[in-house]
Amino acid sequence: MVALLSRRFSRSDSPYLFVLFALLLSVACGGYNPESRLVDVNGHQLNVRCSGEGTPAVVLISGLATDNHDWVEVEKQVSEFSQVCSYDRFGLGKSDHTDTTPTSQTAVDDLHTLIPASGISGSVILVGHSYGGLIAQLYATQHPDKTFGVVLVDSLHAENLERAASILGEATMTTFLRALTANPEGVDIPASVNQMQRLNLGDTPLTVLTAGDQDLPDIIDPDIGRQLITAWLFSQRELAKLSTTGVQFIAEGSGHCIQCDRPDVVVDAIREMADEVRFTIGLSERPVFLPVTP
Repeated sequence: MVALLSRRFSRSDSPYLFVLFALLLSVACGGYNPESRLVDVNGHQLNVRCSGEGTPAVVLISGLATDNHDWVEVEKQVSEFSQVCSYDRFGLGKSDHTDTTPTSQTAVDDLHTLIPASGISGSVILVGHSYGGLIAQLYATQHPDKTFGVVLVDSLHAENLERAASILGEATMTTFLRALTANPEGVDIPASVNQMQRLNLGDTPLTVLTAGDQDLPDIIDPDIGRQLITAWLFSQRELAKLSTTGVQFIAEGSGHCIQCDRPDVVVDAIREMADEVRFTIGLSERPVFLPVTP
C-alpha cells in the first residue's frame, strides 16, 4: 500500500494510517555543526543543509510533504564519518514555492542540479524515505554514474497504487486518489508512479530497510488490513530485486519513519555502504556488518 506517512502526522504508526487519513480527508553532538543555505536551482532557491567531511557524500531525501527535519539524528551520526546533506524540495521548509506541479521526475531533475551546486562531488549515496524512495530509485536509474549506492527507507514501490486498487476496489480507490491530489506538497502521485517504468539499478549497491511494526488502526477492516500489509511487505521484497546486489533488512521496533524510530539502523546501512566504497579504493580495511535489531 502507499506509505506516505511523515513524522508530522505520527512517527510510530504504520504507513496505512496515513492512507486512512487521506481517505477520510480526502544537539548537540560535538562534531555536528550543520550549515544550512539556499542554493540556486533553475532560478529558484532550494534549502540544503550539509555537515561532516569525507566521501562518498550522503544525500537524504525526505518523504511526501516533509522537509528535512526528520533526518537530524541520522545527520548527526553520519557526519562523524562522511559528508551528509539533506534538503527541502520546492514548496517545503525554507525552499521557494514554484508554479510547477511536482512529480518524481521534476524532483530528480532538481536534485541532479542541486548536488553539484551544493559543492558535492563524486558519486553519492542516496537515502530515500517513502516517496523520497521513488525519487532515489529514479535518480539512480537515470544517473548511474553519479550514484554509488541507494538506501531505501520503507520506500514506495512503482506498483503500490495498482496493488492498492486491487484491494480497496474502484470506488474507494477513486476517493483515495482524489484525496492524494490535496497533499500539501502538491505532488502528482499518479504521474510520479507512472514515471517509474523500467527501473533497473544494475549492480548498484542497494539496501532496503523495512519497518518492523505494521499495526493498523482498529477502524480498518481486519481482512483489508491484512491484505494491505501483505501487499506492502511484498513490494518491499520486490524493491530489493531492482539491483543484483539488493538486500533487505527489517527494522524491528520501528514504524514507517525508521529514521525517527531507529536512526541507528539507517546509520548502520549508510556506514556499511560508505565503508564498501572506501574499501574498494583502499581507504578502509575495517570489516563491516549491519545490525538491524536492538
